[in-house]
Amino acid sequence: MPATPATPGRIVDFLIIGQGLAGTFLARALIERGSTVLVIDDMQRDSSSRVAAGLLNPVTGMRLRFAEGTPELLEISKKHFARLAREHGREIFTPIPIRRLYGSAREKKLKARRETEPGYGALLSPDEAPAPAGSPNPPDQQALADELGSFLIHGGGWVDLPLLLDLEAGWLRGHGALAVGNVKAEDLQTAPDAGPAAILWNGILARKGAVFCNGHKAGASPRWEYLPWQPARGEIIDCQTDVMGAPWILNRAGWAIPLGNGIWRSGSSWEWSPAAFELPPRPELASRLLGHLQSFFRAPVNASLVRHHAGVRPCVLGNEPFCGTHPRHPGLHLFGGLGPKGTLWGPACALHLAALLLEGTPLPARFDLRRIPHP
Repeated sequence: MPATPATPGRIVDFLIIGQGLAGTFLARALIERGSTVLVIDDMQRDSSSRVAAGLLNPVTGMRLRFAEGTPELLEISKKHFARLAREHGREIFTPIPIRRLYGSAREKKLKARRETEPGYGALLSPDEAPAPAGSPNPPDQQALADELGSFLIHGGGWVDLPLLLDLEAGWLRGHGALAVGNVKAEDLQTAPDAGPAAILWNGILARKGAVFCNGHKAGASPRWEYLPWQPARGEIIDCQTDVMGAPWILNRAGWAIPLGNGIWRSGSSWEWSPAAFELPPRPELASRLLGHLQSFFRAPVNASLVRHHAGVRPCVLGNEPFCGTHPRHPGLHLFGGLGPKGTLWGPACALHLAALLLEGTPLPARFDLRRIPHP
């Protein structure tokens, strides 16, 4: 059942702008604490949350680092996804090791150093040598192009983001908490007679304010443009292949996720130019991503394109999310900047922000948007 248009005259505690990952996680956190919420979503099926890979990867990047507090963040995320699976009767999270194929000797030295640092031992396996040339492959698998060897990253997997968002949209509709609309920052009005944080939009009164959860679009709002946003466009592909079995996600200068039945998801491209943000998926990038998928295997892989997606990641300078209340406008709040780690940051940050909005509990400094001075 689709969301209905927002009805003027309604009174809620919070207006949430956007039903991507941030808006979805926060709406549930607030509703389950007794708040009334109305999520306004523009129903764009190509939003960044819907076209993202859904990777949950604890150790990322060329530097092989994990974020501060990763074990706790992983635990909170996995518990949240497991609870949603029980509630909806659908599996949302697929736990699967991530096989990192070495790209250079320097990377091998870096990994050896990481293994000596606290916290990494439980997440990184010992190095594995490449399989000898000509050795038999497991059934339905291709030998990996791992000439320098590889290792496993434990504790990760992937989240079916479109399924999660669709299931949670149904839950929100069941609570009368989802409506279709397009909220523009300039249309939000203060309503001081209803309280210091009250916001009026389209005849709807939000007594405790409006929360921007609309990804990189929040950074285009005059209220939030002072924050160091670094949105990045990305494209990913789904392919039907003859590589049917795979016990890992593959990672080397990109990634490939086995979705089952020979379908692989591969990505991703990165572009920071705003001129690219509104472009449709481009065939030349699909070809590049097909080549990248092929690069994980020694022998040629038969692959045909099934889907090609593009979206804009809400990345920020420093990579840690922005949560909190505007320093000069008590009725304007923000939950953004999840970037490519929405599955890791999102559930924990939603709990922290809900505690701030409802109980005044201070946010962890690393998530608090006030770490960036307002000009």
